[in-house]
Amino acid sequence: MNADIGKLAIVAAIMGVLLLGGLFLNQEQAPAPEVVPVEAPAPVVVPQLSLEMLGPAYSEKAVYDDEAIHIAFKPAITDAGVVKSSLGFWLHNISSDVVTVLWDRCSLQLPSGNTVNIVNGAAFDGISDKSAIAIAPDGDLFDSVIPISEITTDADGSSISTDVLDKGPFQFVLALEVGGDCSPQQIQYYTFRFVIR
Repeated sequence: MNADIGKLAIVAAIMGVLLLGGLFLNQEQAPAPEVVPVEAPAPVVVPQLSLEMLGPAYSEKAVYDDEAIHIAFKPAITDAGVVKSSLGFWLHNISSDVVTVLWDRCSLQLPSGNTVNIVNGAAFDGISDKSAIAIAPDGDLFDSVIPISEITTDADGSSISTDVLDKGPFQFVLALEVGGDCSPQQIQYYTFRFVIR
């Protein structure tokens, strides 16, 4: 009887091995996890703001010229679309005389209606503290104007406010002394009216 039990145990063991082997061979491979592509977030689209000159003559590109000067303006807009309270410009003297910018006679009227004195960019950066700068015939000046009411100073230095000039139309009064050896010198005021949109 022990021999029968031994044979039966061997047969059962063989059957178990075959059964497990069959199950192992017939077992389907688990599907590989599906790879889901991750899409990059959509880029932030910052609206392109532009500066338009409403006067003394309309200019979509904020450019003006007469017999003495050619001037082009550009607002200070960060990559994030934030408008700083600074108005940059390029002034080209197209006359045959020296043209002098009289900084202490220039002003800016904010969108709120308040008229304030300005400081030019070179003075703000501590490069210059002059109240006037002469531009030779065919010469250029690259600078900016900043309303003094929009400058704050603390222990870390000075900073310029944002989101002021884009609140509505504003005006910049540029004071130039023109004339020279052949013509009498006179102060000429230019009133530029702008809107940022």
